[in-house]
Amino acid sequence: MKRKISLRVLLSLTLLFVICFTVSAAAAPTVPPVPVPARSVNDFGDMMEDSSIEKMESTAVALKNASGAELVVVTVEDLGGYTIEEYSLELFRKWGLGDKSENNGVLLLVNKENALSGKSGRVRIEVGYGLEGAIPDGKAGRILDDYVLPSWSSGDFNEGIYQGFMALASAIAEEYEIDVSGEGDLAALDGYQSRGEGLPLWGVFAAVIIILFVSYANYRIARRFPRRRSRSSFDRWGGPGGPFSGGGGFGGGGGFGGFGGGSSGGGGASR
Repeated sequence: MKRKISLRVLLSLTLLFVICFTVSAAAAPTVPPVPVPARSVNDFGDMMEDSSIEKMESTAVALKNASGAELVVVTVEDLGGYTIEEYSLELFRKWGLGDKSENNGVLLLVNKENALSGKSGRVRIEVGYGLEGAIPDGKAGRILDDYVLPSWSSGDFNEGIYQGFMALASAIAEEYEIDVSGEGDLAALDGYQSRGEGLPLWGVFAAVIIILFVSYANYRIARRFPRRRSRSSFDRWGGPGGPFSGGGGFGGGGGFGGFGGGSSGGGGASR
């Protein structure tokens, strides 16, 4: 009797596992198959111009050769009823973007249906684990806001995708300290270096207030204790070795091959 009950329990658990696995598999978005040969620009939504695709492809190949990172663009007609976050994560993992050990892939996904209607879920940047430090969520959002969407507002989807791609390529090049100032396929990235990544206006204002406060404090201390100090107040507050010393934030100073099997944890930004 106990054996029959145990067998029924085992069969029930097995059936439950199969059902759960089937439902889970069915719930995953249906994404395009991995292209053969692998390409960095996959315009399934027919939104790009050939000249832009050619430039982006050559940039992606040069970037991969120099860093191992894989930057990929995919445009699709629609998302099949899924959110753009679900779709992009499934696509990223299914294709295996980036090196398997480095996880240094980046995906720029465009949903044509929502892009044309101006709805949310029109574009997403999906970032692999290994590049989340170089392209955190906030920076990914700024790239979409500063490079992609301005051109889209006037109906130029090709230009917006191109600008977003180049900004992402530039961020990757900076992370790997690749010199893009010379000639070659990466030279076009020079104009994108660190654009929009300076200190925000509120930060500048706060820094000015702090500098004025410290300067005033130094002045008052110097007048009150002109001879009793063994070292200057400048040394204590703002000079070499002090809490405000240092470099400062205001000073000058072939083919794409196959995808590497990388993954993403869902980092990035959507619009």
